[in-house]
Amino acid sequence: MRGGKVTGLLVCFVLATLLFSFAAFATTVDLEIVDNQITPAERASFSLTLTNDNTTNRQRYSIYSLTPTRGWSVDTSPLSDKIIELGPGRSYTTTIVAQPYEELTPGIYTIPVTVSSDLGENYDKLLKVYLSPENPVDYLPALSVTVDMDERIDPTQPLSIKLFVENRNPLNLTDLGIQIQSDIPEFTQSTTVSVSPLGKKSFEFSVLPDPHQQPKEYFLFFIFTHKGETVKIVEQRVEILPLAVPFTVEGAGYRKFLKSFGTYTVTNDGNTLNTQEIAVPIGFWKGLFTSGEESIKKVDGVRSLTWTVELAPGESVNFNTTTNYRWLLYVLIVLSAFGLFYWFVQAPVVITKNAQTVLSDSESLSEIKVTLEVRNRSRKPLKHLTVTDYVPGIANVDRNLELGTLKPTKVQHGKKKGKVVWSLAELDVGEHRIITYKIKAKLNIVGTFNLPRAVIEYKKDKNKKGKAYSNTSRLTT
Repeated sequence: MRGGKVTGLLVCFVLATLLFSFAAFATTVDLEIVDNQITPAERASFSLTLTNDNTTNRQRYSIYSLTPTRGWSVDTSPLSDKIIELGPGRSYTTTIVAQPYEELTPGIYTIPVTVSSDLGENYDKLLKVYLSPENPVDYLPALSVTVDMDERIDPTQPLSIKLFVENRNPLNLTDLGIQIQSDIPEFTQSTTVSVSPLGKKSFEFSVLPDPHQQPKEYFLFFIFTHKGETVKIVEQRVEILPLAVPFTVEGAGYRKFLKSFGTYTVTNDGNTLNTQEIAVPIGFWKGLFTSGEESIKKVDGVRSLTWTVELAPGESVNFNTTTNYRWLLYVLIVLSAFGLFYWFVQAPVVITKNAQTVLSDSESLSEIKVTLEVRNRSRKPLKHLTVTDYVPGIANVDRNLELGTLKPTKVQHGKKKGKVVWSLAELDVGEHRIITYKIKAKLNIVGTFNLPRAVIEYKKDKNKKGKAYSNTSRLTT
């Protein structure tokens, strides 16, 4: 039991000693770069900050570098800062400079620096220095290039190409040439840039592809040159996407008297061979008078001119239409002329003949009443009119006239036909005259009985006479 207590006391003593030692020797050492890219004639500089984290003891620090055999001279600036004394909790910042004292090849060097305290602390830090040559060297630059761009390209959209270039040599590239070569003409570009020693830089190119570029796989070559020599070539595969878009239609035209001429230009703005149906809306009436290479049908419920077109990428074709309203005018002119002609040549007087059976049995006709209607349709009175009607020889005129009926001036019978004549002294404008008479069949008439046309003669200007004829009349048993 007593041995266990002794062991516990020893462990506590050791832990307390370690904690005291850690607290007694705690120091913070911070190193920051001020300028670490130099030439052999320049000095690299760094900022060193010491902090005494001990809250009870002062500490003295020594700063040194064991690099004489490496060709570098390392000192503090000022030199008196090689030894620094700090009270508890105090901080101090000094500058460390490094300079080659012998001829060294350009490159990257790491130089150790040690900070030691009089209480037994040792802190090792590394100074990283990039040594560049005084003058450009004869070797070619070493470049690391990354290409950032879309590999699948929509030819209708602008394209951005970003290059990330890293100079892996301490060579100042003030005339680095960048050239893009490709089978696609729009991608061919070149420029000259500068990249600092061991520096990084990004460059961007903007490209507007040809929307009609053939869809397939292409290769871009990014060529980097320095002093006329090629130092690096980066290859990039890209693919132009197929683009099938609706054909564009542009219309133009001009007009003449009642006639219009239209031209529709159809263009394939895609980059593939394509066949499409083109539809241009047109009104019903206009469609009746339009002719050309088109067909007219309804597309989506709209009456349209339509063409079926096959076009290569970027190809255009023209379609011509003619809308001619002149023939409608010609038809109206002809109809008007015919109407005028008919109006001029038609008789100013109209005579209409009707017949109806007065006496008959179920199988024959025996007595017929004939009615003649005479009307003046001219704009002036007519004088000295003579109405003559003809009677078939199978019938005779009944001389017993009804009251109010105009009396004939002449009745004549014949073997083949007879005739009845009436004289009218005058027929006023728009006046109607009705003449009736009866005929009796000599024999019973069976079948169809035809009555010939009546004729009216009237006096025209300059003592000329004109005639007008009635219709024929037919009775059937």
